[in-house]
Parts: sequence; C-alpha cells; structure tokens
Amino acid sequence: MSERDYCSLRNPDETLAGTAPHADVWLLLEYRPAWKARAHQDNELSCEVRGWLDYAISLLSDAGFRPKLQFIRQPEIEQVDTRLFIGVADRLLSFSGTGYDFLSELDLLRVVRRPELYPALVEPRYFVCTNGQRDVCCARFGLRSYAALREQVGDRVWQITHLGGHRFAPNLLVFPQAAMYGRVSEDDVPEFVGIIEAGDWDFARLRGRCRYPGHVQAAEVTAARSDLKLLHVAGDEQTAQITLNTGDDTVKIQVQRSSRAIATVKSCGAETEAVFPYNCQLL
Repeated sequence: MSERDYCSLRNPDETLAGTAPHADVWLLLEYRPAWKARAHQDNELSCEVRGWLDYAISLLSDAGFRPKLQFIRQPEIEQVDTRLFIGVADRLLSFSGTGYDFLSELDLLRVVRRPELYPALVEPRYFVCTNGQRDVCCARFGLRSYAALREQVGDRVWQITHLGGHRFAPNLLVFPQAAMYGRVSEDDVPEFVGIIEAGDWDFARLRGRCRYPGHVQAAEVTAARSDLKLLHVAGDEQTAQITLNTGDDTVKIQVQRSSRAIATVKSCGAETEAVFPYNCQLL
C-alpha cells in the first residue's frame, strides 16, 4: 500500500471537532493476545468472561449510562495481574486480579454511581489505537506514536482496540480528561505530552470530550478554554446554542451542522463518503 492510499493521509483538512464517540463509562480491560478486527466479539476469552462483559454493558445501559468496552495491552511489560480501568465522571479507577475472576466480584453499578468512593489515578494515562486488523492506519501510525509515548511517559501508555475514526489516526484516548485526540503523530508526541501533563487540553488535536455528544464537543473545541464548564444546551445536534461558563465568565457558541458535505474516505480501501461537519461561531 502506498502512502497516498492510507485513509488518514487522504483527509488532512477534515475538522476533528465533534468527532469523538459519545460515552460516559469506559471499561478498559487488559487482553494480551493479538487482536482481531472485531476484537470484542472474536477473541479467546472464556464463555464466563464474555458473559460478564455482555452483562456489564447491558447493566450499565439499562441504568442509563453510555458504556464503551475496549481491550488494552502493553506488549513490552510482563505482569501477573490483569488490569481493568473504569473511566467515569472524569476519573480513572484501576482494578486488578489474577486472571479474570476478579470481574465477577466487582460491584459495577456502585463503582460507576459512586466513583468518588474509590481511589482515582491522578497522572494522565494514554491509550493509543493500534488495532491494525481493523484498519491499517491504526497500526501504521498508531504504533509509532505508542513507541514515542513510551519514551515520554513509560508505563502510563497503553495500546487500545478500535476507537473509531481511522481517518484521524493516530487516535488517542486520554484520562482523566476522558477526551479523544486525533492526528497525534510521533513527531507531535513531545509537545502533546507537555500540554497534557501541564493539566491543559491540546485543542488543535482535540476530537472532543467523550461525555458529550458531537455538537457540544465541537463547541468546547471552538471555545478552546480548559476552564469552561457546560452550563446549558438549547437545540439539538443539527442546530444548537451552547453556553459554557466559569462562574466569572460566560461563553455562548452557535453550532450548526453544515449542509455542505465533505467527501471523506473513512477507512483504508473504502469508497468516498459524505460527511457533514459542525460550523461553530462565538456569539
């Protein structure tokens, strides 16, 4: 495959803002064997573990959450315990045990509803999509960024299964921000890490904060201020006015889904598709 055939190199002008998946609970489970294209469905986990994962997603969905399951791994590190990270309410919680038996002992709803009762990881964790069986861009570019991040932050970076948006590879999920970033190349990593480690947001590469739907994500990116909190949303994903504030300052942003399509190749080898980005204006 030539350089020009990679989908992430064919969409350099498509905006990142508002393209992150909408999820408010992340289950990041360590699974070390090689990942297949549909890793969550096609794997070597036991029937009991698969059953627990299905149960966990159903339980959280029925309780009104938007859960998202991902597999993670660190191929360079040998360890006995299996790790489960739960990302919720801008917190990342860590649980572990030998094998996967500890999952059945976890009171998942209590953890998700009362995350403040559990010790949270403070230093940022980075999860780089490297699932090349799903799309070659993720391995071709994600592995390079993963290696560069290993040099910067050591064991605080993990490989992760398909995050969505191959065309924005390398894609990174960062906690405790619970934010998705795209086009974080290996050359960008030092600058990117410097921004995140300082407690800020890299708005130039921010796809969105996953706890919000796309139009709110786009508004936050447009505001480009990490001190703002969501106050009010009037409208829907087609047209909305988003109000953000700090208590001392209020910012209003008009968000409009564009009526003009952009021709985009969403995956390597796929046909061109029409996407409709958000247009945002500060009021």
